[in-house]
Amino acid sequence: MRKLAFIPTREKRDTAIVPYLERAGWEVHLLVGCESIFEAYNSALSDHKVMAKDRVIMCHDDIEVLVDVDTFNSVIDESLTENTGFLGVAGPKRLNKTGCWWHGLGKEYPHPESFLRGMVLHGENLTTSRPTYYGGYGEVEVVDGLFMVATGATLNSIKTKKPKEFVSDWDYYDMYYSYQAHKLGKKNKVVPILVLHHSLGEGVMGEAWNDSRLAFCKMYADDFAEITLPALN
Repeated sequence: MRKLAFIPTREKRDTAIVPYLERAGWEVHLLVGCESIFEAYNSALSDHKVMAKDRVIMCHDDIEVLVDVDTFNSVIDESLTENTGFLGVAGPKRLNKTGCWWHGLGKEYPHPESFLRGMVLHGENLTTSRPTYYGGYGEVEVVDGLFMVATGATLNSIKTKKPKEFVSDWDYYDMYYSYQAHKLGKKNKVVPILVLHHSLGEGVMGEAWNDSRLAFCKMYADDFAEITLPALN
């Protein structure tokens, strides 16, 4: 069994996540300058001949993990069972009809933690970071692409190339990957690995993102939950 980490990045640079994962015993591969995140992950899985028992981290390059390496590995070891799809740090118990997993957080919808799971810190450094609490840990339908872990068996059982219906080269890969695993009967889980994301958590969600969201919804929305939420702007 190998422990591999694939991290798409625009350019090779110093980033906190690389030495952390290396200390934790993971073989880190920076996927530099790829034309799309789908291409980055699909090619990495093929190029490194990922096998069923291998474990694979797929994550952003601008994160720090805030638990010690022994705890980090222990959480993954205990959570990544034969029937697991993807592990992550945030996601919804059920996807709603918008196909946007965090939709409703911080709005007037009562108790978002009733249908969301996880926690992420956002900011350039820990002392000035902003915690975003989604809810407790446990099983979810999909996980956010900030940080994902899966076995080679799961990754080899799903489609990882960009669907022709998607417009954006960089969005909805996480929903697409982890929802396929869910549809196969695998259990996706949000686990207690605390991450600092060096951003405010307010990604650019433009026209291409929205077109891919709508395409994802067209593929799967008949399965999604009817939850009354504020309008998606």
